[in-house]
Amino acid sequence: MKTDYSIVRQDRFIEATRDSGYKSTESALSELIDNSIQARASSVAIEFVTLDEASDGPGRPKMPRIMEVLIADNGHGMDSDTLRRSLRFGDSSRFGDRNGLGRFGMGLPNASVSQCERVEVYSWRRGAKPLHTFIDVELIAKGEQEEVPEPREAVIPAPYAHLCTSPSGTLVVWKRCDRLDHDGKSETLVKTLRSNLGRIFRYFLIRDFDLTINGDAVGPMDPLYLMPQARLSGDALATQHGDTMKFEVPIPGKPDQTSTVEVVFTLLPEEWHTKFGGRPKEQRSGNLARQIDKTAGFSFVRAWREIDLTPSPYRVKHHLHRWYRVEVRFSPELDELFGVTHTKQHARLVPGTALSNILEKAITLNEATLIDTIEGWTRKAAASKRGGPSPAEEYAKQVAGQMKPVEGLADKPTSEVKQEIAAFVHERASASGSPAEATADLDQRLSQFPIIIERESLPGAPIYRVKVVGRTIVVMLNTAHPFYERVYKRLEDHSSVGRTGVDLLLMSLARSEVNGSEEARDWYDAQRQDWSQNLKLLTSQLPEYEGLDSPGGK
Repeated sequence: MKTDYSIVRQDRFIEATRDSGYKSTESALSELIDNSIQARASSVAIEFVTLDEASDGPGRPKMPRIMEVLIADNGHGMDSDTLRRSLRFGDSSRFGDRNGLGRFGMGLPNASVSQCERVEVYSWRRGAKPLHTFIDVELIAKGEQEEVPEPREAVIPAPYAHLCTSPSGTLVVWKRCDRLDHDGKSETLVKTLRSNLGRIFRYFLIRDFDLTINGDAVGPMDPLYLMPQARLSGDALATQHGDTMKFEVPIPGKPDQTSTVEVVFTLLPEEWHTKFGGRPKEQRSGNLARQIDKTAGFSFVRAWREIDLTPSPYRVKHHLHRWYRVEVRFSPELDELFGVTHTKQHARLVPGTALSNILEKAITLNEATLIDTIEGWTRKAAASKRGGPSPAEEYAKQVAGQMKPVEGLADKPTSEVKQEIAAFVHERASASGSPAEATADLDQRLSQFPIIIERESLPGAPIYRVKVVGRTIVVMLNTAHPFYERVYKRLEDHSSVGRTGVDLLLMSLARSEVNGSEEARDWYDAQRQDWSQNLKLLTSQLPEYEGLDSPGGK
């Protein structure tokens, strides 16, 4: 009996490879599109061969499910040796080449078998007949296929011939597709691929490169919203925040050489924040049409092809992050620093690493500036939408006569009252850039209501503080405290009664504080610092609020 001690156990290797490669159908297709681009193709066509299968349930229509995937390009094609090697795992004429998209020689076979059981390749060069070869997972697992068959001349099958009219090119056919996303449901998968591939290959799609799915052109999807070619008709473009930052980074293994990392920040249009930033259902369609939530975060672009879209590596995920974008561009020379593997579908900046430290200060400063701007938008929008007192302010006014008078307020001279109100209104308008109508609203509330609630952002400060302006007690609610984002905002969006109840609680505490002795006010101040710190620690354990537009919204 012969014992097999080969490096790779072939039957198990092919099954393990299917499970260890590409995280999605779009990632696998992206690998093949990369190959086409490196073969100098100006056009790639993706088509699905579908079959109506049984419905998903009683009374539901039959769903077209994908049986085969065709990927055709008009690149320079392959000769017999190159074609045969292209289906070998780890073999490539470009292995180790860092001048383009590919490098490892795993792309075509690994990406293909992650989605299907059999992959066939037809390739033809100018003036020569098409060549054909294949690999089959079932045959490999049984030990019946031990090597890539020698390519043979073949006629392109009639169902595929319309994709193969260029003088040279390659056609990849995925057969027995058993691992496509969305269970191979054609309509859902096409919709997902159209937007995601448009984003991944955006820089190529604005040049002389065409990508189609089932005959329909895929347009660029720019997460930075700077490309005129990618915007919806009549839409504004984002604004680049500052200049493109450039950092020279040592190349791994070549300490005397550097490669440039570029970082670009953009700020989405303020009008989008005003129009689509709320949570009501009627505002979601505009958000979804622009894919505001789906494109939020850091876009890592390697050799002008996006390989990952991730949250900020320096900040905890927060719903304000949807209104700015970051793009990090680098060359394949820096793959190891960004954690890029042969599948080219992940990149990262790991805090604490040398690369992360080089970029951290500049990135965090820009993020902080952008978040401050967006918070200003939020304050301005809230002020302009309020259009009058809150329910809690109305309730407090109704029962004011039943409560113990606050000593010294009723007797304050009118001239002093007007002076304090004017000064406070001016201070608030200068800090938040509030529109004129919001300024007039604040003036009116201070003149007519015994206690009101205003908002401010004071990182590290207690959840609220108390001021007396004229004859009115003002509760200054701190929007930078975790309680505000993780509790108050949820109530604001989901339970007006709940939010009003919290407002009344704060008003009650503030009124007791103002009406106490000087010693009591000192006690309140010290205790507020203490229990606000406790509240910060406790509410920080709650999940962050991302709003109803986000998958995590509750």
